[in-house]
Amino acid sequence: MPDYDKLRLEEMASISDLAHGLSDDQWNHASLCGGWRVRDVISHMCLGYTTPMPSMVAKIGRAGFNVDKASLQGSIDYGSSHSPAEILAVFDSIHRQNIRKGITRFIKPQEGLVDHLVHHQDIRRPLSMPRSMPEDRLRAALDVAPGLGGFVKAKQRTAGLRLVADDLGWSHGDGPEVMGSGEAILLVCTGRREVLDELKGEGVETLRRRMAA
Repeated sequence: MPDYDKLRLEEMASISDLAHGLSDDQWNHASLCGGWRVRDVISHMCLGYTTPMPSMVAKIGRAGFNVDKASLQGSIDYGSSHSPAEILAVFDSIHRQNIRKGITRFIKPQEGLVDHLVHHQDIRRPLSMPRSMPEDRLRAALDVAPGLGGFVKAKQRTAGLRLVADDLGWSHGDGPEVMGSGEAILLVCTGRREVLDELKGEGVETLRRRMAA
C-alpha cells in the first residue's frame, strides 16, 4: 500500500514550489474553484490544517452550518487579509513540520492526497501552467478517489461507470466507459466540469448530466 502521508506531504511541497514563483497577479487570478482566487485556495488549505476544531465549528455555525459557505468565506477572508508571503509562511510550516490540527486530524491521508492533487490543478489550469502529475501520487489518488463520498461525492458521481486512465493502464468499476488521462479522471471524480471535454466514452454524458444537476 502506498505511503499516503508521505505522498500528501510531497504534494504540498510541490504546491509550495509553484506558489513561491507566482506573481501578485497570479496570486489574485481565479482558480477552478468557483469564486476562489489562487490565494484563497492556498488559504483554504492553511485553515484546514491550523484552525482548532472549536473555532472551526463556531465559524460553520455563523454560516448557518453550511460547510461550503463557511469554507468559502473563511478562505476569502484569510486570503484577503494576508499577503502571499504570510500565507506561504504558514503553508510551508504545515508540510515541513507535518502540522495536523483541527479538521485535518479527522481526514485520512488518502483523502488529503486527493484533495491536494486536485487543488494543485485548480491553481495551475487557469494559469496555463500544466505539469505532469507524479505517477506514484496520481495512481495512489485514483485508487481511492472513486470511492470517496461525503463532501467529495465522487462515489455517487461515478457510480455504475467504468473509469479508464489511458495514460496509466488504470481502470475502475463496470458500466459505460469514461476514458481520458489520469489527471482528467481524477478531476472529474472530484466534480471539475472543466475536464468533461477531455474525456470520451459512452459514460461521459451520464457524468455530464449528474454534474449539471
